[in-house]
Amino acid sequence: MRILAVEDNKDLRHLLGVYLEAQDHEYVRTAASGADALTIIQDTPIPFDCFLLDIQMPEMSGIELITYIRQIPGYEFVPIIMLTGVKNSDSIAKAFVAGAWDYIVKPFEFFELETRIHGAELRNAEFIRHIKRPHESPSQEKYEVLQKIALERPMTPADLSKSGLVTEDAFENYIMRMQSEFGGDTTVAVIAVQNFAQLMASFSEPQRSQYTVKLAVALSEALKPMDLMMTYRANGIFAAALLDAEMQANSSLDKAVARAVASVELASSDLAIQAVVEVGYCVTKDLWTGSDTMIAVDSAAQELGCAPRAMM
Repeated sequence: MRILAVEDNKDLRHLLGVYLEAQDHEYVRTAASGADALTIIQDTPIPFDCFLLDIQMPEMSGIELITYIRQIPGYEFVPIIMLTGVKNSDSIAKAFVAGAWDYIVKPFEFFELETRIHGAELRNAEFIRHIKRPHESPSQEKYEVLQKIALERPMTPADLSKSGLVTEDAFENYIMRMQSEFGGDTTVAVIAVQNFAQLMASFSEPQRSQYTVKLAVALSEALKPMDLMMTYRANGIFAAALLDAEMQANSSLDKAVARAVASVELASSDLAIQAVVEVGYCVTKDLWTGSDTMIAVDSAAQELGCAPRAMM
């Protein structure tokens, strides 16, 4: 793995460098600040495979640094593991929405850090497999949607803290870490286009991904004022983790989704049929794995009349 660790604490930065090099990673660099990190990234011809970023740093925070990294071509989906000394759900949520893939709380055991890095390595391998052999993935268009969203993310942390699509595995990691650190359950809203297959059949091949991207952008914009994070499951199914427990009761999410769908239809004069979108909810249980979270999302989608992994 080619790893860049960004940590303003001199002693911890030194320990990180020594430890990572001892694990026989291909290439290890360290930086004391966000500005130094960006310089190293620009000056390094072969891209990094993983980043370790301290959340709290002077001048440029780790969350701010994420937004700059995600704007660099080729780094839209590289795993970013946050290092935080503050056990604060709000800052953790902001990091994930900004584009973090996982996080670890300081002080930590180095073997735990290496476990997270190994997870990032496996994730990179799986991602490359889907990109190189898209026929093996029934949800290849998921990556096109997420790439578009990543490139169109607003640059300010204030905007990013409220909405935006994250990758499916980052979504799973977020729910697992939040439950592990803070306990309790998380309500997940499942937004499903019930007639997605019919919509796709009415489009030409290029129009299929374009419509899904437009819907994803519209949902991201409509849900921006709410305290949540959202991922794209595939086949017209989105999942949003509700950080505000009262949101489901006051139906604000349902109304925002309806507005988003209407805006896409208004902007797309060539739509032969209208999208039928429903919102359902599921609750993740404490100590569930990430895959269990997606099983719950798929179950909720099926109750809404959708097949999450059906081939198109």
